[in-house]
Amino acid sequence: MARTQSDPKMTQSGSTEFAKTAAAGGAGDVYGGAAGAAASSSSDVLLNNFQLKKKSYRVLLHGQHLVWERMQRQSVKRPNETQKVPLPEQQLTAGAESSYGAHSHILHMDDIISICTGNSKHESLQPPPSNRDQQQADGDTKPTAQFLTINYAERLSKSKTDCNRWQLRRITFYNADAYIVRQWQLQLQARVASSPTGGQRVQRLLVFINPFGGRKAGAQTYERFVRPLFQLAGIDATCITTQRANQIRDILLTHDLSCYEAVCCVGGDGTVAEVINGLVFRRMRELGLDEQRPAYIPRPTLPVAVIPAGSTDTIVYSMHGTADVRTAAIHVVLGQRRGLDVCSVSNNRTLLRFCASVLSYGYLGDVAAESEQYRWMGTRRYEYSGVKAFFSNRGYDAELQLLEEPTEPETPQSPASVYTEPPSVCYANCQRCSIASSLQEQRSTLFAANADESREELQPQQAEQQKKSAEQQAQPNDDATVAVNCESQLNEIETALYRSQLLRPTSLPLQPGGSYGSNMSLPSGLQLKTIRGNFFLICGANITCACARSPNGISRYSHLGDGCLDLILVRKTSFLNNVRFLLNTAGRAGDIVSIDNIV
Repeated sequence: MARTQSDPKMTQSGSTEFAKTAAAGGAGDVYGGAAGAAASSSSDVLLNNFQLKKKSYRVLLHGQHLVWERMQRQSVKRPNETQKVPLPEQQLTAGAESSYGAHSHILHMDDIISICTGNSKHESLQPPPSNRDQQQADGDTKPTAQFLTINYAERLSKSKTDCNRWQLRRITFYNADAYIVRQWQLQLQARVASSPTGGQRVQRLLVFINPFGGRKAGAQTYERFVRPLFQLAGIDATCITTQRANQIRDILLTHDLSCYEAVCCVGGDGTVAEVINGLVFRRMRELGLDEQRPAYIPRPTLPVAVIPAGSTDTIVYSMHGTADVRTAAIHVVLGQRRGLDVCSVSNNRTLLRFCASVLSYGYLGDVAAESEQYRWMGTRRYEYSGVKAFFSNRGYDAELQLLEEPTEPETPQSPASVYTEPPSVCYANCQRCSIASSLQEQRSTLFAANADESREELQPQQAEQQKKSAEQQAQPNDDATVAVNCESQLNEIETALYRSQLLRPTSLPLQPGGSYGSNMSLPSGLQLKTIRGNFFLICGANITCACARSPNGISRYSHLGDGCLDLILVRKTSFLNNVRFLLNTAGRAGDIVSIDNIV
């Protein structure tokens, strides 16, 4: 693609004309209005001089990067005169990131929250109008704004342990030419919308506020920290303050949600679980699935945003590495999304509910159950209940039945070889979670297609019985077809993860007592394992369950969206070993795998 450059030529307003890349190789109109901005692409280059805090800066917009650098002063031959000259030209290569100057400030489009203009600096700092369409329609009028304010998010890196918080920053540029200011505003808005996360940003949000969770400050938290950010980003939020348990679930199941793009909850882990249960059961009803014995668990159509306002906020802490309210709100505004595993809880083949954090039996189960009696104590109720249950040192008899995949250490493509590798911590854009999410989406698509075909072909009185047999017979063939199409594009570790997903059964028959029968025919490649004993703690963790009191969580190497549940079994042991266990999970350097009394 050809790129045309214009020599930096000073205008009467003190700005330089910008060089523009066009698909046909010609220079575009410098002062193009809305039509010119619509015809531009992300490969265009804008280059102008602006004033920042009464200092001259050269500002460059190239691709998905905004770069600004202070103008250098170079002395001329006359001893008492100095002249401002622009910095040396950068060699911009289409399709590749340019190496900017050492003193350049670089901002990516994904981190920009909003762009505002005004006739004064104070006016440009105000939130944008709610009617954005009207704001864009004003492109035909003569521009007058000379101040351009860019609100963006910046990550704080104060230390190795405090590097996950984000803060709101803003920068205001001044240019006497209002047409240049408008051109920059339109270009920035267009590139933010076309950025990788721009299409995931929400404009209509349904917000549920739990005023009773945690320190009972959910409403104050939203009004003080969250609402100003949502207004700055132009998000139209509808707020509902809950008054009772399961009110969120009832609203999500019965009300029309077609006008919303996401659901946000301000509360603790219990509030998040209530939102997830409402959305998943709503999706099951929309697809006509049996809510007690569904053929598969569908994904909800609306994403869930979480603002921490609870006691521990383990879900938010596990996702962001911090329970900071501003950080969570910034992630919502920027449209940053991550997959989250959800496990179902059933009883005698009847689906009860869904869990997004941890299932606990034993010590942690007693702490969670007893702490409900002391909600008036706020966050201290967990410490009180935990100490009380810890000194009792009670053991819990239990029998667990697990479906195990056969181990094949000699085969590098076996699922066991993936999980015997050194454990890895989940991170942003985690490859393991991305692979598992795409595979689960393919499986859900196949289930939905089989269900639709069965519903159309079978008679109403025979649909349920024939649908179950058709799914058991057709699903392995469909999975084999997907395997042929996908395994050729995966590496060894990805293929092992994929095959482990294929071995997982969709549904298993249970006896009336809720256990698997000894003579039950298991799917190919699976074997039943029974564990009996006296335990201090039994946990099934979807996530790390980290929080401020336990930075690594009870399951440090659990991934957010890999489709796996970490099962932790702690045998009944001495009081001293229990102390070691709790100190290990509470420390920043603790690793639960290194403890001996864990199964």
